[in-house]
Amino acid sequence: MREEGSPALRRTTKTSKCLNLGSYNYLGFAAADEYCTPRVIESLKRFSPSTCSSRVDGGTTILHTELEEIVAKFVGKPAAIVFGMGYLTNSAILPVLMGKGGLIISDSLNHNSIVNGARGSGATIRVFQHNTPSHLEKVLREQIADGQPRTHRPWKKIMVVVEGIYNMEGEICKFPEIVAICKKYKAYVYLDEAHSIGAVGKTGRGVCVLFRSGYS
Repeated sequence: MREEGSPALRRTTKTSKCLNLGSYNYLGFAAADEYCTPRVIESLKRFSPSTCSSRVDGGTTILHTELEEIVAKFVGKPAAIVFGMGYLTNSAILPVLMGKGGLIISDSLNHNSIVNGARGSGATIRVFQHNTPSHLEKVLREQIADGQPRTHRPWKKIMVVVEGIYNMEGEICKFPEIVAICKKYKAYVYLDEAHSIGAVGKTGRGVCVLFRSGYS
């Protein structure tokens, strides 16, 4: 408790049971679990709570490597890279994939991490109406016809960015229609499956499996 006029907290002997509705503990792993808890303790004893270093400077452990191998196998890819948080994934990867002379066409309700990643890339950004393939096609057609600002040269790369499940709306992306349009106009698709991997599809592998689209 905090006494009036004092900035300091003081411990009391009173305890109350509370329900935490503000955590990111979606799967309950932060609570005591007969399977996870012993393994977490074992990992803490072996590796410590942190490597105290970025991965490039010596912060990669065998746990990182094992996890990335498991993720790659689960999604059926030759390799995977794991980031410390979802926000960082989008904000760090988009500037690597895109740059000046490129065009990012982003869903109007994409997560803020995508917005910031797109801004940091240096690419031109255009927005299409949320989950509306017809408007996406309109924007693509107009931008391809106009080309880059001032020079009107063809875009070096065009990438359409969508989410598998939109995090605030809980709405599933119209993925097959969007992919068909991107193929038609030779644009790349960047799919953020932060909320769909493990949640939808017969095998839990996201919207690609959900729609049986064959896209990967």
